[in-house]
Amino acid sequence: MEQQKIEELAFRVIGDMGGSFVMALGYIGDRLGLFTALSNSAGLTSQELADKTELNERYVREWAKAMVAAEYIDYEPDGERFMMTEEQSFVLANDDSPMSVGGGLQFTTPSMYNVPKIVKAFKEGGGVCYNEIGDEIPLGIERFFRPGYVHFLAKDWIGSLDGMTGRLEHGALVADIGCGRGQSTLALARGFPHSHVVGIDNHAESIAHARGLAREEGLENVKFIECSADEITDSERFDLICSFDCIHDMVNPSGALSTIRELLAEDGIYFWSEPNGSEKPHENKNLVGRLFASVSPLHCMTVSLCHEGEGLGTLIGERGARALAESAGFSSFQKVEIDNPFNQFFALKR
Repeated sequence: MEQQKIEELAFRVIGDMGGSFVMALGYIGDRLGLFTALSNSAGLTSQELADKTELNERYVREWAKAMVAAEYIDYEPDGERFMMTEEQSFVLANDDSPMSVGGGLQFTTPSMYNVPKIVKAFKEGGGVCYNEIGDEIPLGIERFFRPGYVHFLAKDWIGSLDGMTGRLEHGALVADIGCGRGQSTLALARGFPHSHVVGIDNHAESIAHARGLAREEGLENVKFIECSADEITDSERFDLICSFDCIHDMVNPSGALSTIRELLAEDGIYFWSEPNGSEKPHENKNLVGRLFASVSPLHCMTVSLCHEGEGLGTLIGERGARALAESAGFSSFQKVEIDNPFNQFFALKR
């Protein structure tokens, strides 16, 4: 054995252990408004922060000390004041920022609550269904992906598809399959008011939320349907069909892709995103690969296996996506060059 490798692994585990605890405290700070309170101030003592958030000072003080150690917030020793830089606020306390991680904080810790159920699935098979994963996880997923949809979807991502921006500006028919709580669908409807956009998802609570958001914004060119992707019976043919970060979660992804192909107009485009990474484990030895490989048994794979689905897992990679597209009968598969640290994008033709 090599002593250096032993020490490197041991300290990597210690680092991950600290990261797990930091994420739990980050979740607390996010949900209790501590980051927001600090970001809206020029610096606060622990008592002032506790008073502002109506929380217990002793817990607030210890939380803040941990966040300083994690470099999530800053500290001014002379006045014993805690504060946030503009950069820290931009990432941790602004959901409208393109670099917001609030959704990650809200998603991670509640996912740990499901570990006992996952342990049971390791022994007995099956999984944890999406409607049993906990109320906060769909909200966390929505917050995590919303910045990309709001800032980049209509302009940059759609702009990477030859001729599609013009088609949508003049008026086209669009489907957003696996739309969740509707943020991607609304971004498309908002960005292309002359097009009609249909959001489709089988999670009733998410569809209800999406319909409420559309009403609040007064968007009349959008509608939402509660339905599984492989059970869509719409007779219309769509100029553009999108699915973002959801095919790998599905019970029947092969059936979903076959249905999508049938729903696509002859000259239409299917625009599909999957997490950045590979189906080959040794190709995921990086921060993003580690994140997605780890979340797979805790979320993506288990929600599929709960219904005896294919259970593809989070990381199917470009090779896995190509294989699925080929099995569904698509004639063309192109990886789209979009600079995004978390996702890879594909454009398919019928």
